[in-house]
Amino acid sequence: MNKKVLMGLGAVVVLGAGVTAASFALFSDVETSGSNTFTAGTLDMSVGAANGTAFESFTIANIGANGVVSGGKTWTITNSGSVPGNLTFQMNDLVNNDNGCNEPEAIVDTTCANPGPGEGELGAAITTTVLLNKGAGNATVVSSNLATANQGAYATQWVANAGTVTIPAGGTVDVTLNWSTDSASYGNEIQSDGVSFGLQYDLLQVVPTN
Repeated sequence: MNKKVLMGLGAVVVLGAGVTAASFALFSDVETSGSNTFTAGTLDMSVGAANGTAFESFTIANIGANGVVSGGKTWTITNSGSVPGNLTFQMNDLVNNDNGCNEPEAIVDTTCANPGPGEGELGAAITTTVLLNKGAGNATVVSSNLATANQGAYATQWVANAGTVTIPAGGTVDVTLNWSTDSASYGNEIQSDGVSFGLQYDLLQVVPTN
């Protein structure tokens, strides 16, 4: 092979190497984001003027003095948070007490010889209703008396009759507890009896769908 041919082959090899190197010189661009953050929303319920404390209670005394006793209490439930929540309602610690036993009560009350928690009859003589107002007027969602055995009925009937009660962020609903009794619904068996209970509202965050 002569010298000119060898020089030509060398030029081809060098040229090919140059083409291969040039094929890796790609265009590029880089973009970076700013600071990324996650911030939790809030769910904060207030009942009436109470937030973080026990909400307003009530006391009804000397039942029987006027025969008919009736009344009611309304609480405004506010979602002060930034996310919607579902409201539930229940009654806790429903207890009927005999609080002693005088002679007229002992004649008609078979449990009067052993007075104490759970032995009182007053609750069975007091009819209550729970009303829910979501902005379109009151609707009855619970109807029961205050007999000790009926404590669970308040939560059960709320679920069955109120359904899902969603309070949007910043929204409110009103819940009213009405009570009534009359002289035809009781006699000496309730003398000195007492009934006590607690009410509980829970606001649970609505589960996101996406």
